[in-house]
Amino acid sequence: MEKSVPDPPTENPANETATEDPLRDRSALYRAIDFYLTGKQPTPPDEMRFYNVSKDVSFEDPQLYVADLLRCASVTAYQCGDQLKGADRAMVYSIWHLLEIAKAMVDHSIECLGMKKG
Repeated sequence: MEKSVPDPPTENPANETATEDPLRDRSALYRAIDFYLTGKQPTPPDEMRFYNVSKDVSFEDPQLYVADLLRCASVTAYQCGDQLKGADRAMVYSIWHLLEIAKAMVDHSIECLGMKKG
């Protein structure tokens, strides 16, 4: 005979849904409360970011830095692709191609900044 009501969920004494870090749980709770009470998405605090940029940095300096990062990533992807064969090689070269497109766009934006200054 089949039950019309499913069994209740097993009890979870270890509370596996909570993370190991109670501050992280509290931070998530505060973000949720702020979002639902004010309707605005709060900005993440600076100390939780992986990498911070100084407020004194101009618009052009990060563009130059991004161009350099894209160049390094492009060279890395290309070198990694040389060591592979078949579909893996094609996938790494497609990543290299995307990096080259992004670098071309950043380079063009830097050139446009130079034209506006001059």
